Amino acid sequence: MLPWVPAVFGVGIMLGLLVFAVVSLRPSDPDGVSLPAAVTNTPPFLAGPSVPDSGDSGVATPEAPRASVTPSPTPARTTAAPRPTRTTAPPAPPPPPAPELTGRYRVVESFSDTFIGEVRVANSANGARNWTVRLEFPANVGGLRTFWVEGAQQPKLQRSGNAFIFTSGASVGAGKVALLRFQFNRTGSVSTPTACSVNGTACSGL
Repeated sequence: MLPWVPAVFGVGIMLGLLVFAVVSLRPSDPDGVSLPAAVTNTPPFLAGPSVPDSGDSGVATPEAPRASVTPSPTPARTTAAPRPTRTTAPPAPPPPPAPELTGRYRVVESFSDTFIGEVRVANSANGARNWTVRLEFPANVGGLRTFWVEGAQQPKLQRSGNAFIFTSGASVGAGKVALLRFQFNRTGSVSTPTACSVNGTACSGL
């Protein structure tokens, strides 16, 4: 026989005696009725809704709708009208220089069949100039009687058709004048020449 079997058997007997003692020592109900154990009505714990954590709750938050941007229409490109081409007028030619020598015709004295005329030659140049006076008369003016220059050397005379051409015997100084005078026969009263010029420039006073 095993040595630990009597020990186990003894322990079992001791446990049985302990249970019997506990049951026999329990107080009984005065009426002889055992009262059931009191039941405590504890209200059930109801778990409230879980508050989502401030972190990632796992629930997708709907995004606010984005405002749609309507693209503005692109303005049509306008082509600038070509600028009119400016035409520059050619510069006007410079006026011809003023003549250095000018002449003015006048009748100094008139008679019944003759007259004395004069061409005043003026020099506007900076120096002395020679001059040539050309005269043409109508048919009523006849032969030339005489000619001279007041206070200067006498001029020379040439004929060319109906023209009388007088050339200075001495030049006229700058800013000075030469008075060419002459006497012609005539019939009638006309004593104005049909042409008069000094160095190619027409005389005034006609």
